[in-house]
Amino acid sequence: PPSNPATLNQKFHGFHVALHSLVKGPKVEVSKKDILRGQIITFIRGEGQREGTNTDYKTFSDVFMDDCDFIMEAIAEDDNHQYIRYKLSYSQSTKQLVATLPTPIHESLLEPLRDAIDAGLASMGIDKAFGRFVVQMNSTLRGEGEAGSTEKALGTLDALVEFHDGDGGRLQLWGTEVTFSQARDATIAKLQRSVSLNRHMRAVTLFQISEDHCHSPPAESSRAFQKLSKEPKVAPYRKWLQKSDLPVFGPVTGFTHTWVSSLTIVVTTWLRPDDGPFDLYDHDTRYFASGQLSPEVDLTDLQNLQQLFHRTFASIRDITISYIEEILAEEEESSPPSDNSDILDESNEDESNIAEAPAILEETNNTDNSADPFQLVRTWVPPILPIDWKKVMDHLRNAARQTGYTRYSTWHGKLIKRQAEEAEISSRFPKRTTQS
Repeated sequence: PPSNPATLNQKFHGFHVALHSLVKGPKVEVSKKDILRGQIITFIRGEGQREGTNTDYKTFSDVFMDDCDFIMEAIAEDDNHQYIRYKLSYSQSTKQLVATLPTPIHESLLEPLRDAIDAGLASMGIDKAFGRFVVQMNSTLRGEGEAGSTEKALGTLDALVEFHDGDGGRLQLWGTEVTFSQARDATIAKLQRSVSLNRHMRAVTLFQISEDHCHSPPAESSRAFQKLSKEPKVAPYRKWLQKSDLPVFGPVTGFTHTWVSSLTIVVTTWLRPDDGPFDLYDHDTRYFASGQLSPEVDLTDLQNLQQLFHRTFASIRDITISYIEEILAEEEESSPPSDNSDILDESNEDESNIAEAPAILEETNNTDNSADPFQLVRTWVPPILPIDWKKVMDHLRNAARQTGYTRYSTWHGKLIKRQAEEAEISSRFPKRTTQS
């Protein structure tokens, strides 16, 4: 459904030009800043995107932070946030805003990571009475599920490990971002913003995925276009699928067209230093590791990543224990002192209560002992190989196929719709034949 016209008029002045071109009125001056804001908002809403153009991602230059705030405010006014399909990343250093359309690769890659992180954190053994770990996904962080993050949509990560205490507090610990574009600078800036705003954040991980060739739909002169233009329906997935393809390491094809080219996948992770700032531009090997999953696999680099993931789990353990201890200390300070003798001094208690008093006293005394409730947790050893790279690659291969099919089915569906509309127009207004 279209956006509220009043909101459009108020939110970006560039659209006043179209209105005043239809009716008489004073000439309206439109600044370049307003035009740029209007172009970005229009793109994010999926309006005015020409058929045949690549809408997976787009980079806008000369964008300032106040422009980002303005854009997010305008988009937030859309009903049910239906237009917020694009992930936004902004780099203040380059003044670039990158809008990326999530693909099946995003969710499929996050699934094995979430499973691995869930399993590792569950083995830590923190009593559920103190709280629980939650791996928030992008959809929940955007308010479509269990709320956790308080960041703006501009800073929302694809996945975020949090600890939820019993009082509803949130401790943000480990963020993960998946980028399927060339927008590394903007993504690093987004991650840096996250760690700068969250002092408890222990680590961030980036999966940077880029196609060797930018995707483009079939040209009208191509064999694929000629064939598909004669097909009245979108082909089902099984008919479209080419099992001989080798996704990730090779292209994903269908009807002689390449829908996803071979992928370059680089994994990078940062761990918060023991002292000093958490600077993602500092590549100190004690707190930084990077490795490639494709097209070439470097086993040494992947092993270094595993070691840093291992240390990330240990860092999460330590900061979570400290966080819970702070809460317990605050509760102890705020609670009024109790006098255990009151239990025995009640002269009006019946015999059953008097008989229970020694047991209550014994339990209270045991509670007052300085036994460490985290003794076993402190000795917990995180997984040595937390991430199953083989499982990650299996998910990526299937996700590449799904991304290719999504591109094909979307494009072919639009082609069929356009042909039907053209046929209807032709039937209403047949061409006049000249008579001799």
